[in-house]
Amino acid sequence: MNAERLFTPEGDVHLRIWLAGVPFDYTATAEAARNLIHDWRRKHWCTIELIRDTIEDCRLLRRLPCERLFLGP
Repeated sequence: MNAERLFTPEGDVHLRIWLAGVPFDYTATAEAARNLIHDWRRKHWCTIELIRDTIEDCRLLRRLPCERLFLGP
């Protein structure tokens, strides 16, 4: 997966994170999602989906927990 190709440089994206077969849907900034996927590539600790076309309004989804931790380098 090439995260740079998938994300616009700004704005929010819809992420679905699967843990133990349970999906969790979140909204995150594109930068936080890109850094999360970069971290995930080093050690696959869950399954991550990027939902590009969604019926749900991203504003209604919860923010990614500890999103600010993924905003830095």
